[in-house]
Amino acid sequence: MIADTLKNGEDVQKLYPGVNFKEAVVEPTVHLTFDIQKYISDANQRRYNTLIAEMLQNTADPGLAERLLWEARACLTSHPDVVAQFDDIFITKRPIPAMIRELHEVLSTKKETVRRMSLQNSDTGESSEGRGRA
Repeated sequence: MIADTLKNGEDVQKLYPGVNFKEAVVEPTVHLTFDIQKYISDANQRRYNTLIAEMLQNTADPGLAERLLWEARACLTSHPDVVAQFDDIFITKRPIPAMIRELHEVLSTKKETVRRMSLQNSDTGESSEGRGRA
């Protein structure tokens, strides 16, 4: 699983060589996640997580994705420092429609990579049904 994730990260990094994904995306997102868990109420955490998941599933509809993003941000308003982290990741570096378009491209690449890996595994007989059998 980790190797697959690293491979997908490498594929995405190749598409966007000018972006250091670890520094620009992964690390800030991890910090935001920890701070949300530390400072935001359980109810708002659940709502935030649901809205972000829906936003990620709807990047093909930029208007809907943007609305969900703003709703998710509203869940964080009790802690301005957390809102600032959110804004730095999602809002201040580029226009939101551009960010959603880039996110859609990255997620589409990820889906294609997973599909390709699934096909490779089925070609080599490594389906989940066959694992662990002698």
